[in-house]
Amino acid sequence: MKKFLLLSSAIVVAGPALAADLAVKAQPMAAPVPYTWTGCHVGGHVGAGWDRTTYSDPGTPLAAVPPFIAGGLNQNFMPAGAAFSAKGGAAVLGGVQAGCDYQFASNWVIGIGGDFSWTNLGSVANDPFFGGKNGNPVAFSSRTNEIASITGRVGYAWDRVLFYGKGGAAYAHDKYTTANSAAINNAMFGCDNGIAGGAFVGCNTAGSADRWGWTAGVGVEWAFASNWSAMVEYNHYCIDPKTISMRVVNTSFPVTAANLNVGHDIDVIKVGINYRFWSPGAVVARY
Repeated sequence: MKKFLLLSSAIVVAGPALAADLAVKAQPMAAPVPYTWTGCHVGGHVGAGWDRTTYSDPGTPLAAVPPFIAGGLNQNFMPAGAAFSAKGGAAVLGGVQAGCDYQFASNWVIGIGGDFSWTNLGSVANDPFFGGKNGNPVAFSSRTNEIASITGRVGYAWDRVLFYGKGGAAYAHDKYTTANSAAINNAMFGCDNGIAGGAFVGCNTAGSADRWGWTAGVGVEWAFASNWSAMVEYNHYCIDPKTISMRVVNTSFPVTAANLNVGHDIDVIKVGINYRFWSPGAVVARY
């Protein structure tokens, strides 16, 4: 009996210490690591674009050739101060983009990026002011096959979703043609289709230019995986008016090129995907 009482007392005394030794410490829960938009990205996009081209005639200086040419500014396409616009239908575009972002103050994101798109934007319209050769209209055609931009952006992030606005410089490569002008500068009776002494027909002109302007847009981007994100974006491009030198292409004799002032407005909607890299690793919580 005494042995039993001694054993019971020993167990009672040692119990708390034994329980402490056997207890397993609970591991602290790791705090969830928020997604960060800090880093760089490269990707591609597809979409559609619409353009509006505005034409005016600044006049072309000509030397006097009595009695046929009085000299001064010659209006080849429309009266001085007049203008008209042509709208094109939707055209497909596709291209690439790259940029870098920095997230600060928890939810704000700033960044810089650039994109380049190949497309086939264009429009065709008839001159509403001057008629062409043989009573037929003078046709104007514009074609944009490249657009690009260098922009900054500011956005607000809700974890993996980023809403942003952007703006910056825009570039476009444009080609222009006119067909069937009754006369261009010193080709007072028309052009001969490159055949000396041939019958006079309407004069055709062509010109091209690399042009700059500005762009602004809005978009939303969703990081659907650690290194991948998808975006949808709207952009407006305003290509500043520029005087294009339109050379005559269907004559056998020298003809002074005609000045044509052209401005462009382009609207683009596109979707894209980005691969994100150079972002900081996950932050390990310390206790």
